Amino acid sequence: MLMNSCKKHEGNGFSRVATAFVLFFVVLVTGFFAYRLFFAAAPLINGTEAFSSLPAEKTVTLVGKNIGSVEISINQGGRVIELLKDAAGGKEKTYTIKVRPKELGLSDGGASVVVFAEAGMFKKLKQDVNVVIDTTPPSLEALKTPETVNQGGAGFAVLRAKKAGSVFVELEGEMYPAFPVTAGTEGAADYYVFFPVPFNVKEGSVLHAVAMDAAGNRNVLSFHTSIKTTPYRSSDITIEDTFIKTVASSLLNETGISDPEAAFKKVNEELRANALAKLKDIAKQTEPKRLWDGAFLQMKNSKVMAVYGDKRAYLYKGRTISRSVHLGYDLASNAHAPVEAANSGLVRFAGDLGIYGNAVIIDHGMGLMSLYGHMSVINVSEGQKVGKGDIIGKSGSTGLAGGDHLHFGILIHGHEVSPLFWWDRHWISVNVFDEAAG
Repeated sequence: MLMNSCKKHEGNGFSRVATAFVLFFVVLVTGFFAYRLFFAAAPLINGTEAFSSLPAEKTVTLVGKNIGSVEISINQGGRVIELLKDAAGGKEKTYTIKVRPKELGLSDGGASVVVFAEAGMFKKLKQDVNVVIDTTPPSLEALKTPETVNQGGAGFAVLRAKKAGSVFVELEGEMYPAFPVTAGTEGAADYYVFFPVPFNVKEGSVLHAVAMDAAGNRNVLSFHTSIKTTPYRSSDITIEDTFIKTVASSLLNETGISDPEAAFKKVNEELRANALAKLKDIAKQTEPKRLWDGAFLQMKNSKVMAVYGDKRAYLYKGRTISRSVHLGYDLASNAHAPVEAANSGLVRFAGDLGIYGNAVIIDHGMGLMSLYGHMSVINVSEGQKVGKGDIIGKSGSTGLAGGDHLHFGILIHGHEVSPLFWWDRHWISVNVFDEAAG
């Protein structure tokens, strides 16, 4: 009897534990679903504004948070077309939707996109986005393009576009903006564009003109311009500890250089890259009109010490420790010789420019600028207007310079190109503006 009583007691105890566990589980599950129904965070979808303008093809990326389910449709003239339907289960999720209006049977004009999302029973989101469908690309015509351009040179083109929000020339993934100069009938306009052909552009690369409208439609036109390869000379430059320590101390702002090799590599590679990036930033501030006239001036009584495109290998203790390409002309005269503005324009930069030392950059408009480096004295300030021949400072040996000279460069949208062409009034007359031959 006692044994049976114990077994019965143990059975009742187990039953109570199991019942309690089941009740706990039921309460837990009920609480979870109650939370999902009543206390879940409201659904949120970011990026729906991208639907407001739809070109011939557009990829819209949406980021959803707290999404239990979502449905997106586009409506036009009573037709409802589903773009997305998904049950996300409350997780954060990214959606990529490619919309091609013509394939969906939609016509240019107005439409609406309806976004509906739920999170729980009572947390809902509904958005109505007004849509403008425009699948017609802008027109684009090339009125003037160069027949040939040298590596390290520059080109100039005249384009005509209609109903374009932006026009530019593209080369190897880089885009160079064109600037409107005339307004024609029915929304057409003529554009001027300067573009660089960098010294290291790949053989066989093709130049393209691109017109883009506000909706994102593109019209691409290829240039039949031949890019000529240019041979550049190579030179070995032996550098000593004294030169490295003298130059690197100022550029690195250090009084003691314990590792000359590492210091020079940092100056020649890291600081050079920083300076080149700075040139591109400055170029974004260009005036949208032409500020210059005629051939550019070369520094008076100067001798050319180095030319554009020189490939330099720096030897330290018999080893090549770094390389660079010289992207301007080094002009030497007397020490602290007066430096003239090569053409009229607006001073866009005046100050320290890393390896270029004390430098001045003059904006001549439409992405064309001139660079004056290694100066000992700067006589102009940013925002100042200068005329051709105005004295802007004196030559020097600041920055990465081994002696008193002027580094003169021509920039096209922040890329240095050979100044040689810009000193030649015949080249300017033939390749740019006929009236600029003076």
